[in-house]
Amino acid sequence: MKYIALLCLIANVALLAYGQGFFGVQPSEYGRSISPAPFVHENAVTVGSALPQS
Repeated sequence: MKYIALLCLIANVALLAYGQGFFGVQPSEYGRSISPAPFVHENAVTVGSALPQS
């Protein structure tokens, strides 16, 4: 019975360490990397083009 309690304790500590990011990136931080290139949309707006009015 002591071994089961010790195994549960070790598993809880390992999962806590994984969630805090001791083995790499935290699971909550996946997908939050900064893009190396800025998001520039040069052709998104053209100056001087008007909408046709009816």
